[in-house]
Amino acid sequence: MISTRRKFLETAALGAVGAAITSKPALADVPSTRRAVPPQELGDRFDPWIEVEANALANNVAEVRRLTANRPILAVIKNNAYGLDLTTAAALLEPMPEVAGLAVVKAEAALTLKQAGVRKPVYLMALFPESLAPDLARLGVRPCLYSDDALRLVEPMVRTVGGPIEAEVYLDTGMSRMGIPYHKALSWIESVVDSGKVRVGGVFMGFTEDPEYDKEQLRRFMSVARQASDAGFPLGTLHAASSSAVFELPESHLDMVRPGMALYGGYPNDAALQRERASLRSALRLKARVVRVERLRTGDSVSYGRNYVAQEPTWVATLPVGHADGLPGHRRGVGESHHRGVGTRTDRGSGRRGHPTGSRCPGGRPELAVGTDRRFNLRHLHAPESAATTGGGLDRPQQAPSLASSAGEISAWT
Repeated sequence: MISTRRKFLETAALGAVGAAITSKPALADVPSTRRAVPPQELGDRFDPWIEVEANALANNVAEVRRLTANRPILAVIKNNAYGLDLTTAAALLEPMPEVAGLAVVKAEAALTLKQAGVRKPVYLMALFPESLAPDLARLGVRPCLYSDDALRLVEPMVRTVGGPIEAEVYLDTGMSRMGIPYHKALSWIESVVDSGKVRVGGVFMGFTEDPEYDKEQLRRFMSVARQASDAGFPLGTLHAASSSAVFELPESHLDMVRPGMALYGGYPNDAALQRERASLRSALRLKARVVRVERLRTGDSVSYGRNYVAQEPTWVATLPVGHADGLPGHRRGVGESHHRGVGTRTDRGSGRRGHPTGSRCPGGRPELAVGTDRRFNLRHLHAPESAATTGGGLDRPQQAPSLASSAGEISAWT
């Protein structure tokens, strides 16, 4: 069972090499309806692909709004939108009035969003190379500042636009990874504001997700904000709450919240408890075509180590999905897949050594043939559902940037 945000991100990192995506990234090209057939780009190939469910995103946005008393949402779409594809996720999230802007951590991702036509603010929440500063300014990307040489970094931006730029201030309140340390932030902020080169549009921080320490971090953050306001340079929009704090620390919701994984259906901490507070839905589906259908006899086995032994005559379908497509081999177990409303199960050993995944259906021949579409339910992949299964289940969908790497296709549907 994945019970922490860290483990979710570790699973997500398995696909972080990145997927080749559709060659037309423009937001206008993203489909808005469910595909009834595999993407046309596949032709007669058997590569897996991902579909993004727009209705699930809308549901999760609504749930975050309900949890945060209708605070505006700065939607975090870093790391290829947690596997949903950067421009696909942007196309679906930007039109939502609840979403105030989009946040990324790579300069190239920020530029891609603006070049694709995103009109809402794009926040770049990390250091950026000086060589890209003019392009970032020209396209209106909002940088975050926290380093001692921040004014030098923004100088090319100021020259490009002919005046001050709007930026966010990143405070380090105890995470000790990024940001200007809170205990020396006031004098630094004053120098930035007094330079005339920067308009501070907001200030933000990141929590450690240690419940008691988070409260101390928030106290430090609010202290800096109050002192800055008293000194005559208010810091604009205050935002601190990522997905974990959306659930666990309501006093941190402030002017705006900044969820990432919750928007895509992931519970950030204690999934069992958090599921009682909000009903999130997985926003992505992994699909593949069947490449083999065969009937096992009683006693016949499947895959390495005879991971599944048929207890009765059983039809088995093979799907061309393995770890090279982003399905972690070490997450072996039983998972659900679906076809025309008929549920079947994948055998243990799915994805092992890059070999195809199997699904089984006891009884009569299923309505399956080579080339048939099958959908994995990512929320329940690897959940223990039979005696042939060991290990725990997933409480949230896996981030899977490379699940569609072979086909190079990610589509959206409602």
